[in-house]
Amino acid sequence: MRSAVKTVRHLSPIVARSPRFCTPGRGRPGWAWLVVWVVFLVVGCGSPEPDSDATGDPQASVDAKPASYASQSPEELLASTFARYRAASSYRDNGRVTMTYLDGDSETTRVAPMRLWLDRNELYLETYDVRLTSDADGLTAWVADPLSNHFDSQVLKSKPLSGRPTVAGLIADPILVGRVAAGLAGPPPQLEWLFSDSPMKTLFRDTNHFQYGPTRIVDGRHCPSVVVEADAQRFEFWIDPPTSTIRRVQLPSIVAPLIPGAQPQPIALTIDLVGATFNAPDRAPQIERLPQAPKLVSRFVPLPPPRPARILGTQVRPIRAHSVGRQLTLSSRGIDRPLTALVRLTADQSTAGAVAAAQLWANQMAGEMAKKIRIAVLVDADVPDAVAGQWSLPQFIDARGEIARTLEMDPGAIVLVDDRGFVMWVEPNFSIATLPTLGGVVSDLQSGVDVPERLRKQWSEQVAMYDRECAKAAIRRN
Repeated sequence: MRSAVKTVRHLSPIVARSPRFCTPGRGRPGWAWLVVWVVFLVVGCGSPEPDSDATGDPQASVDAKPASYASQSPEELLASTFARYRAASSYRDNGRVTMTYLDGDSETTRVAPMRLWLDRNELYLETYDVRLTSDADGLTAWVADPLSNHFDSQVLKSKPLSGRPTVAGLIADPILVGRVAAGLAGPPPQLEWLFSDSPMKTLFRDTNHFQYGPTRIVDGRHCPSVVVEADAQRFEFWIDPPTSTIRRVQLPSIVAPLIPGAQPQPIALTIDLVGATFNAPDRAPQIERLPQAPKLVSRFVPLPPPRPARILGTQVRPIRAHSVGRQLTLSSRGIDRPLTALVRLTADQSTAGAVAAAQLWANQMAGEMAKKIRIAVLVDADVPDAVAGQWSLPQFIDARGEIARTLEMDPGAIVLVDDRGFVMWVEPNFSIATLPTLGGVVSDLQSGVDVPERLRKQWSEQVAMYDRECAKAAIRRN
């Protein structure tokens, strides 16, 4: 049964980290966004969520069609609504996209902005952590993400767009495209409705089935829903017929892991377009400030990878613990083999994916390799026995969290320690996706490669390359 507990978190969709301004490994920017994006390719854009005004009022759901649209088929209503967007010279909303899933027994909701303001050829877009303006002075875009120092204060500037904006003209920079597409629910559908010649045209294939769903109060308006069944997918648009505005778009739930290696689970996505209106604005939009000391660039430059962990290549301070059952002893020199791989399990459900990846690695390890590396789990004291008992790997209970602090391990991290007591590799977000990298590191260590030194050198080279590319892309101020 679902718990009545509901957690709401506001966040950006992707954490692109700057090596100069953040500590690697803080936060878990996983999500099942790749799977989500595949769903949106079916229709062009999209999303889903439930709202309190949609379900809390027992009178909020009405099955009969209001007379205002009784003469239209559901397909005609959706098509005419899209046509109204396409013809609009002004439009604005305070949209938001919501992702809802179960985290243990509680329902967790994550929310990101999806707000758009348009008046003739002036536009402001606030979607996930992307901010974009387009007006007579040109196009300006930046990233609102404190974890990456607002994408290292880069601000994209380009020439003004002629005439009515196009989606391709607004979002042309490859990094900008990637950040918008990789959000909770893909690109903002308002862009396609307003600026595409044929919005969501694949929805109108002859093989798809249209029908009216229930009428509900959404954003204070009585909105019938148009349900589109496309293959095995079900899409629902909540429309306010008198204003021809779409107030909500709901997509079918998907089943996917929230992070690589985690157990797949249902995920619901919803876009609520709060306050949607075609009325001309009487004031300019409230635009988020540019980053401090903005670096004007003609193209976004990808950030270098995070700085290698501080502890990498250092000698471990004294630690000591016995495994559950006391068969093995963990010390600053590892356990009982040339290399020890220690993965941290916490009460955070997402860290189970890291342990599952470690178990898979251990199960697949050949005989000779198994003699050279010991894989074990560092278990936080508050992890239930039923959770920790899912795996056969040796387990060490970190009763006071001292071992995790000594090894500077984030939840779900893995650390490689050699039998001299040196930290040889750290992966803050271990998963099945990082197994090939780990295998390569172990092979290099056995071949005598100084992996910590190599990683630090590579990072320095990547930062230098980043600085050179930023200099090439820089726009000189007059």
